[in-house]
Amino acid sequence: MAKIIQFPSAPGKEKSKPVQIFAPPPPPARPGLRKILWLIVVLCWPALRFIMACDVLFQLLRTLVLWDTPGTRAGLALLLHFAVFCYLTWFVAYGDPNAPR
Repeated sequence: MAKIIQFPSAPGKEKSKPVQIFAPPPPPARPGLRKILWLIVVLCWPALRFIMACDVLFQLLRTLVLWDTPGTRAGLALLLHFAVFCYLTWFVAYGDPNAPR
């Protein structure tokens, strides 16, 4: 076995405080608007997804019927409704507010 020899400390020299390697975690903040909105959308998602799918189907049928009618902008309405439906699907799947950014 080896012997551990403690050397005497230098006179007049104070011991240094240990250095913190990691910063302490930030205090818990109030939930933001994004977290509250995400929670509401996730809780309502099954019914909301069904309603949005029916809405997009209705807009598609409306677009097919009004295809030759000038000034209706049915295709633009379909595109807008489908984009909102796609965004909400992404928001529920990947918009977790607790994930690191």
